[in-house]
Amino acid sequence: MRTFAGFALAGLALAVPGTVTAEVLTVEGVYAARQSGAVEVREIAVERFGGDVGEELAIALADRLEAVRLDGEPYFTILAGQARRYGYSTGETAARDHGAATMRGTASGEILDIRDGTKKRTRCVRRDERKKCVEEKVEVYRCRKLAVRFDPSVRLIAREGGTLYAADDTLTRAQRYCDDDKSEPSANAMMQEMVDEFAVRVRYDLAPEYRRENVRIMESRKGLEREDSASFKDAVRLTKTDQPGACGQFEALLAANPDHGSLSFNAGLCAEREDRLEDAIPLYERTLAGSNGRDYARAGLDRVTSRLRAERQLDRRYPPDSPVEAAN
Repeated sequence: MRTFAGFALAGLALAVPGTVTAEVLTVEGVYAARQSGAVEVREIAVERFGGDVGEELAIALADRLEAVRLDGEPYFTILAGQARRYGYSTGETAARDHGAATMRGTASGEILDIRDGTKKRTRCVRRDERKKCVEEKVEVYRCRKLAVRFDPSVRLIAREGGTLYAADDTLTRAQRYCDDDKSEPSANAMMQEMVDEFAVRVRYDLAPEYRRENVRIMESRKGLEREDSASFKDAVRLTKTDQPGACGQFEALLAANPDHGSLSFNAGLCAEREDRLEDAIPLYERTLAGSNGRDYARAGLDRVTSRLRAERQLDRRYPPDSPVEAAN
């Protein structure tokens, strides 16, 4: 099993905690790519995309994929528009190395600006000496609706010719505006928003991500004896200053109260925090079987399952005898 310090994800918002002030435990790790078909791909030649929005999508995809870093190194090598540079015909990979693939695609857009009824607005046109409105006027403004549609299609093709990854979608945005609005919506901005949204989807489909986040513990002490309840309360307070100490207390309390939902969840979160992922699973499942904390437990199981999948993906990408693994 290979572990990594983390991914730098340019342009993406991550839940990275600063000073911990709430009743939380900090967990961090590498989470799986949503699809595993391209997990061994290291070099991607992005061909010229077809369609009237194809160039914008190709650039957005190249930027997103190139921004992924693993231990400070690029996760992908991106060769944008270089499919012919190496003497290959269009449709063939741009490199002979194992793990090379070609990304092809097309993207089209449609813009409709249509009438969309009217809007009434009442305003005061005369007030008396006490500033009370004594005469109103109803004004009617014509309105329109700007609707933008984006249809992307992407394929990642292996050097041998098989399809490693495919993504198709139809995205839409619409905004109503009227004659009294100070500005009109921008079709270009709406289209770019959808291009970026799809590019982010592809990025998460193809590559793992590193996350560091604060996860709230469960704080219910219901069902605990007085002494254990006091110890539980102390452990909750410790999460703000001494997370390992808090975990030690949660785990000790769980031994004496094995069926307590808050303790099983918090102990599972401690195991997750300490990268004991296999230990966390039965603790979250125990919480899930109870009457409280099911949403907490489901989220915990999702995180742990994704991290275990990421380990398997990275073991495939960097087998023990690979040059990358040997250098670590």
